[in-house]
Amino acid sequence: MLCFSNLYAQEVSKDSANTDRPQRVTFSTIPNTREDSLSPYYEALKNADYGSQRFSVFEQLAEQHIKKGNTDSILHYGNLYVKELGNWEKSDASKNLHYAKAHYFLGIGSHFNGLLDKSIEWHIKGLQDAEAANSNEYQYKNKIGLAHNYILKSEADKAIAMLTKAITNFGTEFPEQTIKARILLGNAYLRKQAYVRAKKEFDEGLRMATDFKDLEKELTVKLEIAKLAEAQADYEKAFEGYESVRNEALSNGFTAIYFEGSLLLGRLYYKEEMYETANIALSVAYINAINRENLQFQREALLVQAQSFSKLEDYKNAYAIMTQLFGVNNQISTKQQREIIKELEIQYETLQKEKAISSLEEDQIVKAAELERQKTIKNAFLIGFLIILIPVIALLYVYYQKIQTQSELTKKQEEINKQKVTSLKQEQELNLIKAAIEGQDEERKRIAQELHDSIGGNLAGIKLQVSTMASDSNKWKEINGQLDETYQLVRDISHTLIPKKFKQHAFTDLIREYIKSISSSGKIKIGFYPHPEVDINALDEKVQMELYKVVQELMTNTFKHAEASNVDIHLSLLNKELSLLFEDDGQGFDVSEVKEGIGFENIRSRINQLNGSLHIDSSKNRGTVISIEIPIKTTSHEI
Repeated sequence: MLCFSNLYAQEVSKDSANTDRPQRVTFSTIPNTREDSLSPYYEALKNADYGSQRFSVFEQLAEQHIKKGNTDSILHYGNLYVKELGNWEKSDASKNLHYAKAHYFLGIGSHFNGLLDKSIEWHIKGLQDAEAANSNEYQYKNKIGLAHNYILKSEADKAIAMLTKAITNFGTEFPEQTIKARILLGNAYLRKQAYVRAKKEFDEGLRMATDFKDLEKELTVKLEIAKLAEAQADYEKAFEGYESVRNEALSNGFTAIYFEGSLLLGRLYYKEEMYETANIALSVAYINAINRENLQFQREALLVQAQSFSKLEDYKNAYAIMTQLFGVNNQISTKQQREIIKELEIQYETLQKEKAISSLEEDQIVKAAELERQKTIKNAFLIGFLIILIPVIALLYVYYQKIQTQSELTKKQEEINKQKVTSLKQEQELNLIKAAIEGQDEERKRIAQELHDSIGGNLAGIKLQVSTMASDSNKWKEINGQLDETYQLVRDISHTLIPKKFKQHAFTDLIREYIKSISSSGKIKIGFYPHPEVDINALDEKVQMELYKVVQELMTNTFKHAEASNVDIHLSLLNKELSLLFEDDGQGFDVSEVKEGIGFENIRSRINQLNGSLHIDSSKNRGTVISIEIPIKTTSHEI
C-alpha cells in the first residue's frame, strides 16, 4: 500500500469558512494485486471438476471481486462462466439458473465500467433466465441491478416502481438482498430530493444491516446517509460520515466502498472550495479506479478534478484533466459502440440468412411448379398411348431408372475417389515435408554436436599438449596458432548448424514479428497479449518452438477458413500452467459436424507431446475459441 501522507486539509486563502476546522485525512492507493485471501479460490478452481464445481468457484470469485471493485476480474469470470456453460452438455432447463448468475455478474461488471446500457441488457437477460429457472433469488438480484442503472440514468421513478414491487414480492424471503434494495430505494428518493422518505429507507436499511451484522452493507448505507447530509448542506456531518466509512472500509478490505468514499470526499472538498485537498483526494480515487479499470469512477473523479483546477486558475492542469476525461469517455463510447456493432452484425447476418432462405424457397416453388407442369404433359401423353404402349413404356421406364441410378452412382464414386486421392496426396506431401524438416534439424544438431564434442574436444586436447611443449620454439608457436584457428572454425561451424532463431530472440518478440508479417495487409487485426512476458520468454526452447508452430497452424486455419477480421491471442503462465487462448470473430463451424483436418491433427500431436490439452469452442456465425493448457513442471525450463 502506497500512502501519499497524512494531510491537514486546510485552505488558507480560498476557504475562510473552514480555516478553523483542520481535518486529518489519510489518502491511500491500493495496488490491484492477487491477494492471498483469494488463493484458496484459485486453488479450488484449479482442482474443480468441469461443470457445477467450477461454476460454484466462478460465483465465489466474482462475488469477491465485486467487493473489491475489480472490474476486469468480474467480467473475466462472468465471460468464462458463459463460455463454459455453452460447452456444458446439459439441457437448457439445467443451464437457466447458471445463465441467470453469469449474466448477473456481467451486468455488475459492465456497471462498474460505466456501460450502463450494456449492464441493463445483461440484467434483463439474467432476469429472463431466472424466470425460466423459477429462481426468486436471481430475479430479485437482477431487478436490484436494473434499478441501480436506472438511478444512474436519472430514471428515479422507474427505479422506485421496480424496487417497491421487488421488495413486496421477495423482500421477506431474501432479507440480505432487501438491505441493498432499501439502500437503492433511499438513493432514488434522494435523487428526487424527497429527503424525509430517503432517510426513512436508509434508517430501515441500517437497522437490517446491523441486525444481520452485515458490515459491508452497514458501511454502504452509512455512506448514503452521509450523502443525504451533504444534500441537506450539513457538510460537517457529511465529512465525518465519509471519513469514518472510508477508514473502516479500508481496514476491513471493502476497497470498492473505500474508493467511492474517497470520490465523495473529494467532491465535498470541492464544494467547500478546498480545491487543493480535493485534487489530492480525487487523484487517489482516480488512481484506484485505473488500477481496477473502473471507467465509471474514473469519469466521475476527472470531471470534478477538472473543475477544481479551473477554480484554482490552473488551466494547464485543467486542460490535461479534460484530455484524460475525453479519453475515458471515448473508452466508454468505444465499448458501447463495439457492443452495438456486434449486435448490428448479428442482425444483418440474420437478415441475410432470412433473405437467402426466402430466395431458396421461391426457387423451390418455381421448380416444383415446373416439375408439376412437365408431369402433367407427360401424363397426358402417356394416357394417349397407355393401352397400346404400356408394357413397352414400363420396360423402358425401369431400364431408364436403372441407367440413371448407375450413372449417378458412378459420378459420385468418381468424385469420392478423386477427393480421397487428393487428400492422401496432400497428407503424404505434408508428412514428407515435415519429416524432411525434422530430419534436417536432427542431422544438423547431430553433426554440430559431433563437431563440437568430438573434433572440438580432440583439438582442445592437442592444443593443451602442444602448449606445454617447447614454448620457446617458433615452430611450435605456429602450430599452436593453427590449432587455435582450426578449433575456432569447428566451433563456428557447429554453432551455425544449430538454429539460432529461438536462442537469439525473445519468444514473444518472435510471435510479434510473425503477427506483424501476416497482418501487414490490414485485412485482419491480430492482438497478442502475453503475461507475464518475462516468465514466458524463459520457457524451455522445445515448448517455445512447439507453441510457435501451433500459433502458425492456427493462423493458417483462420486465413483459409474463418473469414475473420479480428484475432486475439492470449498467452499466460499461472500456477505452473501455460494457457494459450486463441479467439477469432470469423464464420465459425459446428464442432460436431466438421471433421478435423491435417492442421488440427498436427496441433493435437504437438500438444500431446507436451502433455497438454486442447479444447475447441465454435458454432456457426459466432466465431471460434481454441483453448490450450500445458502443464509446466518445477521450473520454467523443465517440461
